[in-house]
Amino acid sequence: MDPAQRDQFKQAVFRYEPLPADWPAEFAIITAYNPEGRVTAAAANVTADAELAAELRSAGYALHRVTGGSADQTHVEPGWAAPLGQAGAVEFGRRYGQLAVFYVRKGELSLIDCTDGSSEPMGRQLRSF
Repeated sequence: MDPAQRDQFKQAVFRYEPLPADWPAEFAIITAYNPEGRVTAAAANVTADAELAAELRSAGYALHRVTGGSADQTHVEPGWAAPLGQAGAVEFGRRYGQLAVFYVRKGELSLIDCTDGSSEPMGRQLRSF
């Protein structure tokens, strides 16, 4: 991920219904949309999203829909919150060609680079807009 892409990721905002009361304090947010940071046909994105959801469910993870994107909503990517560790999140991110995934620990957002697994705190809480 280049510095410009990193800056865009760090400005992401999220939309989601309230998390269940028993949702874990640590979880990942992963999308399958637009692999390698390239705009992809809608049908391919929808298919990849369904495959990611099926694979996560098959692995035993609970899912919660979270859509991330730009503050002005000109770019949005539906994804999934799933209570898996950082290493697992990076593994799924790589499998679906993602540059990065997000990780939430006690409400605090971090950006995880799928290339090298490095984590960068974003200095803000996850909240829905």
